Amino acid sequence: MEFETSVRIERPVEAVFDYVSEPVNFPRWNSAVQSVQETSAGADRVGATYRMERELPDGRAENDLEVVEVNRPSLFVIRTTSGPTPFQYRYVLADEEGGTLLQLAAEVELGGLAGALGPLASRVVKRGVDSNFADLKRILES
Repeated sequence: MEFETSVRIERPVEAVFDYVSEPVNFPRWNSAVQSVQETSAGADRVGATYRMERELPDGRAENDLEVVEVNRPSLFVIRTTSGPTPFQYRYVLADEEGGTLLQLAAEVELGGLAGALGPLASRVVKRGVDSNFADLKRILES
């Protein structure tokens, strides 16, 4: 499943990038993420790995994450390397007259019943991400 979404945040692009591109911040703005711990550092952060615990509809899940690409302040890409619901998230940030347009291009593999529900599951996942982006906007603009 693939989807895209975006949010405008009234903060400089560098500030939004620094917050979004730090996986240990995910629990603060992503409702499913319970904790994130760095497991290894990467060269200029590329290749850094993390252990992420999430609360999913069917229970607690752990994923290992890897930072795939970093280009401050415009691009941050992460992907899972293990765990349920494999995904890759590509965050693209652009300056918009002092604010930031944050765009997400997501690729997510939903297994089991969620995978069988196809478009319905896709809408539910996107709605959750949009809600998380609203929380991120509220946090960064306050």
